[in-house]
Amino acid sequence: MADKVDKKLAACLSLPTTVQKKQQQQKAPLLPAVQLTSLWALLTAAILVVSYAVGFALVQGHIHTPSWMSPRAGSFTDAAAAEVSAIIFHGVVWCTAAQAAAAALALLLPGRRCRLSRRALACVALAAAATSHLMLARVVALYFTADPGCVSFWIVGTLDVSYLAAWDLYCFLALLGRGAYANDLS
Repeated sequence: MADKVDKKLAACLSLPTTVQKKQQQQKAPLLPAVQLTSLWALLTAAILVVSYAVGFALVQGHIHTPSWMSPRAGSFTDAAAAEVSAIIFHGVVWCTAAQAAAAALALLLPGRRCRLSRRALACVALAAAATSHLMLARVVALYFTADPGCVSFWIVGTLDVSYLAAWDLYCFLALLGRGAYANDLS
């Protein structure tokens, strides 16, 4: 008797098949390469914004940083200081904003019809991320020329730029369809 009641109750509570199919179509899984690339772009955008904000706060607050964190005072030429300021402004404001916006859109687009749009937005996010990482590499190179004796900055800067470039390349290969996160467009 209880089985009959449970079956009738389950039949009454279950959704019609057309509604179930529509719900399944709306919740299409993200492609792993798109998800990996978009999350990488969002993560690096957040890290760059936070690190530049902390650096700006340290400079504006006249807080003395340890000698291993920055080159000696007065070691930048006026042209190099202007270039670093321009790179930081354009890198943070333009590239990082575009990177975060494209990555967020790639993660949030619903439905199966948006697969190519997601992949295209992930490519845009990766291109903006690679551009901002190249700008960061230029800033590191300017710091190297400003104070070549700062060995710890050489090590940290080189490892940072190498790590970012390696992940950019890995995400690019994943979007091309090679590697562990590869998938087809069908």
